[in-house]
Amino acid sequence: MFTKILVASDGSGPAMNAAKAAAEIAKAVSATITVVTVSYVPKVYAGDISPAMSEGYVDEWEQVLNMTVRALERLGVEPEAKLLRGEEPAPAILNELESGGYDLLVVGRTGAGGHKIRKTGLAMMGGVSMKIIGNAECAVLLVH
Repeated sequence: MFTKILVASDGSGPAMNAAKAAAEIAKAVSATITVVTVSYVPKVYAGDISPAMSEGYVDEWEQVLNMTVRALERLGVEPEAKLLRGEEPAPAILNELESGGYDLLVVGRTGAGGHKIRKTGLAMMGGVSMKIIGNAECAVLLVH
């Protein structure tokens, strides 16, 4: 059923749980896994930081990506890793989904931002997760 899985990780607890769930699925159905982390400078800081500080964001997100890859390797999965740069997380993940031909996206319900949308029926879902689920054209597994 699933042959190509994308895991979006920001290093949060739910994202790491999503990676573990993806590993179990991949092992059960012999699917490949790609882990993506999005390195971006929040809009509020975009015009106010130096190039060196901007690269600091990249370094930190690379560490998050590597942490997720190591966790998957410990579970017996050899993932591909991609650090996406420059875009907001949801559009970057959706672009990767579209261009990569994935048939399953596994994502945590909330991320490192800790924001929870409280005015909708999706009260326990983060903003990035909600945008992805609303626009993904493949199956999505949302993990707590």
